[in-house]
Amino acid sequence: MARILTVDDAPAVLKILNLVLTTEGHEVTSASNGMEALQKIEVSGFDIGIFDVNMPGMTGIELTEKTLKTENGKSMKIVMLTTESSDEMKNKGKAAGAVGWLVKPFANESLVKLISQLT
Repeated sequence: MARILTVDDAPAVLKILNLVLTTEGHEVTSASNGMEALQKIEVSGFDIGIFDVNMPGMTGIELTEKTLKTENGKSMKIVMLTTESSDEMKNKGKAAGAVGWLVKPFANESLVKLISQLT
């Protein structure tokens, strides 16, 4: 199973992600913002990152770019989790290095399927 870092400024979203992913047998670590996420990545590597796009301080797209430049984060597969669904925003995520896009609200099955494709 995968080691997954979830990053979202909404505690309820982190709780849902944690519940769904741990039920599937994954090891989940959560962060509530980009700086906290980078600190966790510095200490320990993860297989997959699920990053919210719109967060205060640092967007998920900026976090993706920074993560993929770090020693522990350079091989992470990153999924954007957001209410944004425009092609322009998806292209920005892809350009930053994201390999997946999940629109909120999401079906738990969609999340599970996407993660299983990445592992």
